[in-house]
Amino acid sequence: MQRKRFTWWISTALVIMLLALTGCQAVQGLDLGQAIQNSTTIQSAESKGSLQMDIITGNTDGLSADEKRIIDVLNHVKLELKSAKMQDKQHISVDGALTYSKGSIPFQLNVNGTKFTIHIEGAKKPLFFDLMGAQAGLAGSSSAGLSSDMQQQLLKKAEDLWPSLLKFFLTNAPNPEHFAVSSVSEPVNSEILSMQKAHIEMKGNELVGLLKTFLTNILADEKGMKELIGQLYDVLVPVIKEEMKASSSESEFSSELPDLMMSYFDNKTLAVEFVYTTIQQFLRKALDEWDENMQETLSSVSDSQVKALLSDKTILKTDFFIDTDKQIRKVNAELTLPITDVSAGVSALKFTYTSEIWNINKPVTASVIDTSGGVLNLSEEPANTDSFLTYFNKDSKFYSFLREDLKIAKKDIHLLMNQDSDDEYEFDSSHPFINEDQVSMVPVRFISERLGAEVKWNAASEQITVKDELNDKTIILTLNSKTTSVNGSPVQLDSAPILKNGSTFVPLRFIAEQLGCKVGFDNKTGSVTITRE
Repeated sequence: MQRKRFTWWISTALVIMLLALTGCQAVQGLDLGQAIQNSTTIQSAESKGSLQMDIITGNTDGLSADEKRIIDVLNHVKLELKSAKMQDKQHISVDGALTYSKGSIPFQLNVNGTKFTIHIEGAKKPLFFDLMGAQAGLAGSSSAGLSSDMQQQLLKKAEDLWPSLLKFFLTNAPNPEHFAVSSVSEPVNSEILSMQKAHIEMKGNELVGLLKTFLTNILADEKGMKELIGQLYDVLVPVIKEEMKASSSESEFSSELPDLMMSYFDNKTLAVEFVYTTIQQFLRKALDEWDENMQETLSSVSDSQVKALLSDKTILKTDFFIDTDKQIRKVNAELTLPITDVSAGVSALKFTYTSEIWNINKPVTASVIDTSGGVLNLSEEPANTDSFLTYFNKDSKFYSFLREDLKIAKKDIHLLMNQDSDDEYEFDSSHPFINEDQVSMVPVRFISERLGAEVKWNAASEQITVKDELNDKTIILTLNSKTTSVNGSPVQLDSAPILKNGSTFVPLRFIAEQLGCKVGFDNKTGSVTITRE
């Protein structure tokens, strides 16, 4: 079996690891699968929870100081959802905080349909993102983009389809070996409730067997499979037809499909039967060859990380607490993932998740975020790491977390010097050179844009403007002039900017230091290193 095929099976197995928590058979009168299905029908509720990552270190002797610092910063990092309010499935708000070794960073999130607004403490304005707007932007670059109305319909149909899709998978998911049920009294939002507790434990070496049972159950569930395919037909075929219509209207060639294929689109019964038969044949063949293929595949795997994930070192423990209305009111989960790369200095990652929910299907009002002062629209202008930092005040904890602790703006640029500035063959727009003033010159656009700055050229005045929001610098350089301007103040250069082979070259040390970098030269290799922390 080829590696790609193995990767597909492993990816599927990791999904099944989660689905297997909700086996199809009731245990001691508790149907956990039904309880999860009930969760999908909740229309309103309040909840709280947290997700914490703990780093289990290994041998850190070979790590640099920066690498050790990153481990210290991220160890025990926790995302806390202190108050989540679902007014309905389209209106949700969250008050939370990101807690790490140096403190806590509060944030507020508001969801209104496909529109997300988040305010993080220290942000100059709330951040805004519209999923539909982003999709429309992508569609706008394609001639076959779906209309906004069709996208909305597709999202609504997908939302309606989700409970049926979940039911199908839960119905066929096998129970893990370690599944115990007990009666307990537990607090939920300070109220003590009598509930059933489902305790489940699963290890990575159980995945292959669970996956085989899951596929076997799907193969036997003809009715469930055909119902699901029929629902997918109702959702997808109208979209496919609209894409075909849009494509044919914009093409000079006929995009009509063969009559046989069109008959599948126009006849639901025929389409369902065709897809079902295809899936059935695939599953039957896969199961017939399962033991032989999986044994061969697993024995040929050389990736130690993959082997570790499929070993008993990968452990998932989960407690579900279900009330008398068969609603999940509380979840505690712990996932341990081994790390086999010894050089990482980390032997395992442990994720701990907790949540509890109350006021189910009762009146709840989602909180709103004040956007009267405007927003930073990420849908229109997707942010890179440099521009994202400019959205936050430099004295804020979140800015410090990103730049000082995580070093997201860190850059190391290595360039080879042109040994002979008169050698036109060697000369290009990325290599610096040493001019007649013995000053190292670098292409201003190349280096500035690599560091996230914006560069504009004014042909009339022969001036280059470099705007660096990260360091609050606006630099105006004039060709063949040693006088430049930095934030409006005149500065004298060691050598004037010149135009050579279509690129504007400026003194390397000057532009690098203005953009917050340090410069290092290696005379032996004829190279220069530009570093920004």
